[in-house]
Amino acid sequence: MDQLYAAVVQHHEDLAAWLSGRAAAEALNRFQQAHHPDFTLVTIDGTRLDLPTLTNALSTSHNAVPGLTISIEEFELVVATADLVVCRFLERHSVGGVRRVTAVLVADTHQWLTVHETSVR
Repeated sequence: MDQLYAAVVQHHEDLAAWLSGRAAAEALNRFQQAHHPDFTLVTIDGTRLDLPTLTNALSTSHNAVPGLTISIEEFELVVATADLVVCRFLERHSVGGVRRVTAVLVADTHQWLTVHETSVR
C-alpha cells in the first residue's frame, strides 16, 4: 500500500506543479503517461472526460492556478486484486477546495484507469 500511496501523491504533485506553473513539460508528460489509454474521469460536476480530452485541456493549463498545491489525505485501499486496485482519498487543493476521490488503477503499473471526483463542502 505504501507504493500505491506514493504513486498517488506523486501524481498529484506533478499535476499541481504543472497547473501552478512551477514545472516544465516533463511533469505534464509524466502525468499523462501515468494514465491507461482507456482512462476516464468523472469530474465534480458529473462531466465524463476521456484521456485525449483531459490531455488537451491540461496542455493549455500551464500556470492556470498559480500557487496551487494538492495534498492527499484520508487515503484508504478499498480493494486490491491481481489486476486492479481501488483507492479512495481526500484531495485538498490550496486553491479550489476539497474533493473525495475514488480511483481505479492497474495493479502492477499503478496506471490510472478511472477516477470519480465528488466535491466536499
